[in-house]
Amino acid sequence: MIPKKYPGEAAIVCGTGPSIDQRTIDLVNSLHADECVRVFSANRAHEVFDTDVFHACNWQFYDFWWERTLRDRSFDKWTTRPELQGKYEGVEYIEERWEDGISRDPSYICAHHGTGPQLVNIAYLYGCTKILLVGWDMRFWGKVDQHTYAQRRYFPEYELTLNHWPMTGANGEMSGLIKEMETIDPSAYNIQIINCTPGSALTHFPMMGIIDALAAP
Repeated sequence: MIPKKYPGEAAIVCGTGPSIDQRTIDLVNSLHADECVRVFSANRAHEVFDTDVFHACNWQFYDFWWERTLRDRSFDKWTTRPELQGKYEGVEYIEERWEDGISRDPSYICAHHGTGPQLVNIAYLYGCTKILLVGWDMRFWGKVDQHTYAQRRYFPEYELTLNHWPMTGANGEMSGLIKEMETIDPSAYNIQIINCTPGSALTHFPMMGIIDALAAP
């Protein structure tokens, strides 16, 4: 059951896209330090962003990174993998269901084929009403098929042989995940979702810089 810990607060949901740079990292962490935002980190984003809530939907991620970076971190940790229940201390399991949009029920989240979309649902259930997307490039540079292995993100997720790259469109866009995100209508949930990722292939939500997004009514 996801707790409504941050009612009415703003959240930055941090992905691992190649647009992440040190300036972005410093800005997000300064906003967090000033208590302007809560930070929700997907996968390896927790290594550089000061994180309140972490999520990884793949059991392989937890198995590979638990001892390396996760075990001693104090943020809330979530997974949708039932096989991880009770395996790692402090990791909470949340059911995933294959539905459009985002779940209003704190006992489950919508699956959407990826950690990022699931983390948006988690931020909503925590009570955040303005959700900013950072590091959500939603594209690789060049078309990718299922058998291509290369480092195309700010972080590789695992050792190179364990990377699992989704197939993409002709311009490298992650079309499957983009279609999943397009099922989310923020107005139906009385929230805002703003994409603060320069050059993102995800254009379903308004796009602006982080500071402008926080100031937007």
